[in-house]
Amino acid sequence: MNTQSHAIINVALLSRKDKPHLHLYALLGGVLPDLPMFIFFGIETLILKHSQGKIWSEQYFLPQWQNIFDIFNSMPFILIALGIGYYFRSERITVFCWSMLLHCVADFFLHREDAHRHFFPFSQYTFISPISYWETDHYGQIASVVEILAIIVASVFLYPRLQSRLSRGALVTVNVISMLVYTAIVIFS
Repeated sequence: MNTQSHAIINVALLSRKDKPHLHLYALLGGVLPDLPMFIFFGIETLILKHSQGKIWSEQYFLPQWQNIFDIFNSMPFILIALGIGYYFRSERITVFCWSMLLHCVADFFLHREDAHRHFFPFSQYTFISPISYWETDHYGQIASVVEILAIIVASVFLYPRLQSRLSRGALVTVNVISMLVYTAIVIFS
């Protein structure tokens, strides 16, 4: 799934209107597993000036980058942190970790060629899903439609729980941008 979809769906699933301060932790947990990817893209594009073809066919698959990606997508590490959150009775840590875990579970079933080692460093196993959230040869178009519908449903559920105009505006903006990008991809593909 796309990062913004993880964020919206996770906040919707983990949010509580009576505890709006936890929305931020659900949002951060939904985004953090993808953060190394944004850093990777920035370094490879802006600093090293590699072409998009080289970035996504070679650089992405370098062991040093894969290790970084997989640390942030390691379900064992997340479960350890979740246990710590429960032990210390920290709602912030538990919501953050549940959100990271939800992100990783969704990615587990929706990544194919770009799959992570979700049990790293305890296992090198990589589940290659038959479904990809983006690869058209592996149901990517269907997965994209389902993803867009899921963020719309999650947004409708989430919108009344958000208490500030800024957060509501951000939610609407992310939805509009996501739908425009999806529409552009469908039209120009």
